[in-house]
Amino acid sequence: MARKFISGDDRSMEFVASIESFALEHLLDSEMFEFLTEGLSLYRPWAGSPYWTEEDMLQLMKDFVAEFGHGGVVR
Repeated sequence: MARKFISGDDRSMEFVASIESFALEHLLDSEMFEFLTEGLSLYRPWAGSPYWTEEDMLQLMKDFVAEFGHGGVVR
């Protein structure tokens, strides 16, 4: 899912909401969830501060893949 966002295939609010839903269902008590939670909840690419832009989310997803991309969770 992170790689799909990074590639630009889908950066919609709906897709980010699906990442958040996946994280809530499968990663709730993990370091991965803690890593993602702020960005996922604040992603509003059109809203400006204090919300996260597309570039902010892109950096988060790149950092996430760099940190956790060795496992099967990062698709």
